[in-house]
Amino acid sequence: MGNFMTEKKAAEETKTTAGENTVEENKQRNQKVAQQQAANLEEKKAKEVKVVVSKFAGLTKRSEDYLFRLNKILEERHYDPAKREAIIEELTLELREKQSKGFTARRLYGTPSEKADSIIAGPKKEAQPVTFWKMALDNGLMMFMLFCAMYAIMGMVSPKSVKVNGGVLTLLVTSVLAGVGMAFFYQMAADRKAKKQRLPFWKMLLWSLILVVVWLLVFTGVAAIPGILNAGLNPIVYAVLAVLVFGLRYYLKKKIGLRSQPF
Repeated sequence: MGNFMTEKKAAEETKTTAGENTVEENKQRNQKVAQQQAANLEEKKAKEVKVVVSKFAGLTKRSEDYLFRLNKILEERHYDPAKREAIIEELTLELREKQSKGFTARRLYGTPSEKADSIIAGPKKEAQPVTFWKMALDNGLMMFMLFCAMYAIMGMVSPKSVKVNGGVLTLLVTSVLAGVGMAFFYQMAADRKAKKQRLPFWKMLLWSLILVVVWLLVFTGVAAIPGILNAGLNPIVYAVLAVLVFGLRYYLKKKIGLRSQPF
């Protein structure tokens, strides 16, 4: 009986030891698998870095770091891989050329996040230059609207003042003249700013003075023309005309790209 108990105890101890060995082996195996996976991940990252570095060969460390971060941001934002590769390659070529002239990536493109935003948003549409007649039309409508509003207010406050300042014909002629004159002034200022025409500043002031004098003379002359064509309107009619012209000007801005100029 004693021998039997001894053998049973030995068997249990052997079983326990085997179980412990199995747990230890599993633990060691799991550690090896985890270490192998970590090593594979590190190797993969190293290969990726090596590929990226080879793409950026010839760049300064700052330019290389900039493009590396930009590439990462675009990748995180799930930007099209093919387009991303093409853009990074294009920027790399541009930086290789311009960094020798003292340009940095940040100076050229802003921060990596800002550049990523602009890439994802796509190229901005360049604003079409405003032609002379569009400027004249815009300013003419604006002056007509302002005059109508002024005549409406003056007619409500003092009905006689509208008759003194003229009527419909005066309103039309002076609005057209003001629109053309202001468009000429803006065009001249734009040409001077773009250095297309080196017009001295004193000449610009002289032209401005001439514009004001001509406008006043025409206004005074047309306002003196009697008759039904130059009759004053009811203040409410002037107010309605101001609203209608405002709506027309808004419609033309959407339809033909009419853009306001500084008044």
